[in-house]
Parts: sequence; structure tokens; C-alpha cells
Amino acid sequence: MASNDIHTRRLAEFLAMDAMGQVELKHTVERTVPRELSYHDFDGKIVNARELLISEGIQGSTLIPTEIYATVMEGTEPLKCMREVLPIVNMKGMALSVPYGEAGTYAPVVAEGAEIPIEDQTYGSVTFTAKKYGVRPVITNEMIDDALFDIIASEVRKAGSRMENALNRAAIYELMDSRGNTVASGGTTPLVHSMELHAAMIADNVSPSHLILTPGAYALALAEGFALTGLQQGIAQAGSIGNFMGLETRMCGVTAALSPLSRIWESDTGGDTMLIMLDKSRAGAIGMRQDIKVEQYADSIRQMQGISLSMRFDVQGYGAASAVDAIGTVSV
Repeated sequence: MASNDIHTRRLAEFLAMDAMGQVELKHTVERTVPRELSYHDFDGKIVNARELLISEGIQGSTLIPTEIYATVMEGTEPLKCMREVLPIVNMKGMALSVPYGEAGTYAPVVAEGAEIPIEDQTYGSVTFTAKKYGVRPVITNEMIDDALFDIIASEVRKAGSRMENALNRAAIYELMDSRGNTVASGGTTPLVHSMELHAAMIADNVSPSHLILTPGAYALALAEGFALTGLQQGIAQAGSIGNFMGLETRMCGVTAALSPLSRIWESDTGGDTMLIMLDKSRAGAIGMRQDIKVEQYADSIRQMQGISLSMRFDVQGYGAASAVDAIGTVSV
């Protein structure tokens, strides 16, 4: 069993066990459920999964609800990107105003004996307004009757992936809309042009911390890296470009455009944005009103049953003067 889909497979197994008779269930549990596997029951006590399954079965336990949530989170893991790049601000209500400081400035020369002048930052502010995102995987009675438990578990995992992709896409497009410096590229040398962009940001008193590439730009950067002395061995061994110029480097694969933005996060047509470089502490933030929430529901009229997922958040960039610079006008 692959470590990256253990909860998806376990959910499918538990759903199958729910349809078994007592004898078949006991044999299946003894054969497939690890002895050390434990869960919290509805009272918060830790219970052994094998003992619970054999003595009481699935119904009335926390096993399936727990694995549904774990499977949703498992679906988000491979796609986590922007929530690990931008700071997360907890929202207590529908809207939240957050101040941010100015870009880098300089201390003045002060004569001996003279009073040191007060220098305050010039502050701006942004308002986070929570938007609700949701998805509901359809699980029909026929799917359950036909024992399509692997498909059901896969749909639950996919729902988690959709939620994380929504967060990534909202963040990417907000950063593109808040960009400062831009560098035009021919589309074949993203690492070289990222060096140029890095220099432009340093000249603006910005210290970049992260580099985010489209899948196309990431592939070009890998190929380009083999031609740059010093990167060859590391890229060959790791299979990735790793941290470049001291920046944490990530790839984000969202592609669908968000209306009404005209910029596209890809690297296959002229004008696309292929790379974002940013200072994490000053680029922007994610306002999180409610992280991924999983609720079970039943629809007897349409003979569907399953879960619904929702998340409430907003993403705001702090403007061109803060820290966000992107390579734009890409033609390949």
C-alpha cells in the first residue's frame, strides 16, 4: 500500500466492511486491520479499531467519518502550495482589514548632537472578504449496492484536491494582479530571467524568499539547469531544481483562468505569466474564515448520499510596492 493513499484505501475497506456479515467481517478485520490502529470514539476515548469492528461493526462508530476527513486531507496533500507560502490570517468575521507597511527605505544622516528624527512607515491596508467555496461528490445508492467502494473513496479524495486547487488558484491570480516588476522572457530561459528579476527586486529594497513556477516553466528550468555549471549534479541527483538563488522553489499547476483577469498562469502562449517571485513577509496573505470543513448529508429524493465540503477564505496582495514581482509577457 502506497503511503500517499493509505486513508483512501482504508476508507474503501471500511465501506466494504459495512456491507459484510459478522463472520466475513471478523476474518477481514483480522487479515487487513493493523493491531495498533486506534481511533477516538464519540466520547473522545481512544479505542482499538479491530476490537471495535469485531464487537460492534462500523455503524455507530467514528471509523468512517474519521477516514472520510482523513481521505479529504490526503487529497489536499500533493497539491499544497500557496497555504505554505503566504501567511494565513485568521478571520473572526466575514470581513477583516489588515494594515501593511511600505517597501524598504533608508535612515537619514544625523549630525552630532542633533535630535534623531522620527521615521514612521507609510501604511496601507487591504480588506479580506471571505468567499465560500464548496464541492459535493455524488455517491449514489447504486454505487454502494454495486460495491464500488474504491470509486467512492477516490471521489472523496478528489473532492479534497478540488478544494486545495481552489485556494492555490485564488492565491496565484491575486499575486499576478498585485505584481510589481516584470521581466519579458522568450520563454526558454526561466532561470536566467529569474536572476534578472531577482536583481530588479533587490534594487527595490525587496528580499525575495520564494520562487513559484508553472509546470511548463518548471520543465524548462530543469532542462536549463543542466547547462548551468554547478547545478548539474544537484539536479541530476534530486530530479528537481531545489532551492534556486536561496529561494524556496515550488511548482503550482493551476491553469484555468479566473474571470475577469486577462493574465494566464501558464507558459505556452505569448503574454502568459510563467513565474512569480515574492517576499513572503510582504507579498500578501490568506484570510481564513473557515478551513476545509466536511459534513455528511443524505438526499433520499435523488437517492444520493455522501459528503459536502466547504471552505471560506480570501486572498489579498499588498500591492506592487510591497514585494510581488512576476515574469510576464511570455512567448514560447
